[in-house]
Amino acid sequence: MAKFYGVGVGPGDRKLLTLKAVEILNKVDVVLAPSKGEGSIAYFIAKPYIKGEVVFLDFPMTYDTKRLKDKWEENAEKIRELLMGGKDVAFITIGDPMIYSTYIYLLRELEGFEIETIPGISSYSAAAASFNLPIAEGRQNFAVVSSDDPEEIEKILELFDTVVLMKVSRNYDTIIKLLKDKGFVGNLAIKCGHEDEKKTRNLEEFIGKKLDYLSLIIAKKEK
Repeated sequence: MAKFYGVGVGPGDRKLLTLKAVEILNKVDVVLAPSKGEGSIAYFIAKPYIKGEVVFLDFPMTYDTKRLKDKWEENAEKIRELLMGGKDVAFITIGDPMIYSTYIYLLRELEGFEIETIPGISSYSAAAASFNLPIAEGRQNFAVVSSDDPEEIEKILELFDTVVLMKVSRNYDTIIKLLKDKGFVGNLAIKCGHEDEKKTRNLEEFIGKKLDYLSLIIAKKEK
């Protein structure tokens, strides 16, 4: 039976792919990439290292649970057919495959097949490095949260002195107010690792503006 790989291609800089990721992309028969949104970015990052066939899969950006489930099953069936046909297959995803990734859903659908996951550099690790900003040291703890629920974010800010807020474009203005009220200083990274990346500590600069989906904040409580 052939093998299925989940390959993290990192946040954007092609030089940040791991040696293992490049090795897998060089040798598999088929590389799968989502055809829209972040998937297109994953393909752009990985493209120079791909030697085999490329197949694009549609993963709709929607909160319709039934539509998503149907599409995941449809895509999983396509992957099963490739694997049963003896082809090694790699699914590429930005960042790390185990952090807010479409790959996680495929992993569940392909139970029973031989699977290997290749970790990638996460966007918040790359952003911290870009700012030369330690996320945690010594015995410090930190939290990584989605930005869908402001009430949940408020609770997290009460518990941790360092908080990584992912996908902040969804509730940016509310998040900035919360950080200010709770005494946090933030570091905003937009499209970290890409040619058009932006980074700033002046969070108010982007209030009322539309942010790219690939935006995050590393926030630290002022001492």
